[in-house]
Amino acid sequence: MTLRRRLGVAIAALLVIMALAFGGVFLTQRGYQLSQLDERLAGLSANTKALVAMSTRADAGTGAAADLLTDVYVGVHRANGTLRTVLAPDADPTLVPRLLGNERDAGAVTRNTSSGITERVRLVEAFLGGQRYAVVALSMAGLEAQSRRLAIALVLAWLVVAGVALLTAYWVDRLGLRPIADLTAAAEHVTASGGRAAVQVESGNPATEAGRLGTAFNAMVATTAAGQEQLRRFVADASHELRTPLTTLRGYSSLYAQGGLATEEQVADAMSRMNAEATRMGRIVDDLLDLTALGDRAALDLAPVDLAAVLDDLAADLRVRNPDRAVAVQRSGRTRVLADSDRIRQALTALVANAVKYSGEGSPVELVAEKRGPAVRVKVIDHGRGITAAELPRVFDRFYRVAAAGPKGSGLGLAVVAAIVSAHDGRYGVESEPGHGSVFWIELGAAPIDA
Repeated sequence: MTLRRRLGVAIAALLVIMALAFGGVFLTQRGYQLSQLDERLAGLSANTKALVAMSTRADAGTGAAADLLTDVYVGVHRANGTLRTVLAPDADPTLVPRLLGNERDAGAVTRNTSSGITERVRLVEAFLGGQRYAVVALSMAGLEAQSRRLAIALVLAWLVVAGVALLTAYWVDRLGLRPIADLTAAAEHVTASGGRAAVQVESGNPATEAGRLGTAFNAMVATTAAGQEQLRRFVADASHELRTPLTTLRGYSSLYAQGGLATEEQVADAMSRMNAEATRMGRIVDDLLDLTALGDRAALDLAPVDLAAVLDDLAADLRVRNPDRAVAVQRSGRTRVLADSDRIRQALTALVANAVKYSGEGSPVELVAEKRGPAVRVKVIDHGRGITAAELPRVFDRFYRVAAAGPKGSGLGLAVVAAIVSAHDGRYGVESEPGHGSVFWIELGAAPIDA
């Protein structure tokens, strides 16, 4: 059973219970009023002869009897069925009850009237003597008026409670249950689509739990859909990148098996090419493993690292490998950060290698570490061909290579850099102008002074 149906059943049950309770209150109150009338009738009919005598005096205007019996009807019912009125109420002097013939010794009963303004009376018929019976009656007009007022009050109270309950149910349904039902339907649709459908729901009031749940669901679905799309693109790109070296390996091995490599030189050349392709596949696999491992921040071994010192080491290595290339290191302020030393060196090495790869022979490279407020920024500046504005947003994507750079590399180097910096909760970016080189930068939070 759904929550909405349970709410409806609960409210219906509440209203039924309240109706039964109010009905019980009405019947109890009416029964109590009837018992009061019956007690008075019993007291009046305890001595019928004295009552008839008092009634005669009251009808004649005798003071004490007249004051005592102003609202009482007294009559004498003979054996032949005739009813003679001895005393009628002052407010209804023409009152005559309608007798059905079964009132004798039946106790207090309710009967209609045959005349008078009163519609119903409560009466007792008691033995008077001989063939006569005394009929004592009291008007039920006051009792029925009170019962009507009580019934109206109870009905109004029930309607108010029902209105409040229905408004509460509508409020709960609109702000809580309906958004949850929409979320359930959307989640089922996403599940049926295998997570590919980017279904969005109306988040509603963010101050409510349902509103926050809708916002979180939309963010989750968008993230999942983006992740699915990225995964599909990643798998397609990885398959494409691995297919080329696999084809080369398969081609040379098939050529060798068919005897196509007749000389030692041809065999050596084929082995060299196969080794290069296998090495390239190894780098791609290593980079993919790095990207997977960097998704877990807990895998980082954080310790204080001086980024300027790391740049000095990289500059020294670069000067040894490329003695004709000018390498300058600049430092500004305190450049110590809390990071995984190996991973940060890996990222900066990739940026330096990228600067060398895409700039001309002998082109200078500048390495800068500077304090910027609560962070430390490292910049790797080259003076190569640069990157067009259209390509800048994608240079850190996996397997993406700048068109002008040609088929160099696997397209994973900068993606690994981005993953390392993101794992450190840092920032990264690039600024470039075609023909004037590029500035790649990363930014990490500065380490505390006592670190």
